[in-house]
Amino acid sequence: MDAMRLFLTALCANVAALLFPIRNDIFGMVLLFAVNFLFGLLADLGNHREWSFRKAFRFFRDAAVFFVVIAAVYMLGYFKCEEAATVQCVSFLTYVAIYFYGTNILRNARMVTHEGGTLFRVLDFLYYMFSLRVLKRNACLKNYLEWYENEHKNCI
Repeated sequence: MDAMRLFLTALCANVAALLFPIRNDIFGMVLLFAVNFLFGLLADLGNHREWSFRKAFRFFRDAAVFFVVIAAVYMLGYFKCEEAATVQCVSFLTYVAIYFYGTNILRNARMVTHEGGTLFRVLDFLYYMFSLRVLKRNACLKNYLEWYENEHKNCI
């Protein structure tokens, strides 16, 4: 049993050392996911919805999948000896996640604040800028969201 514990500790230490160049992206995403979870919980409680273990489990599952994808992308690039390009790819994936989770955080934060108050107006403006104005500048994102709405009409 001690040998197994030692093996797992060494394995985790080696993976952490390998992922060291993207540590800031990982820490940033942990913070982003924590803030998203907190505002999602506050929005549910503020709107008198019940706590859902299913929804919380889905959130942690999605976060775990994201971190596995980030780690896999980085490791594949590292083993191909293209570390600089891989770090840039991980950074791009992180910015994409920041956009979508940031929009969700702003939407949930608006639900928590008093409608018509100053903080609500600030959050409402930021949500408007994130969700609509960014689309006009980024045709690829606009096309994706239109495609997604058409393909998943019954899911939205």
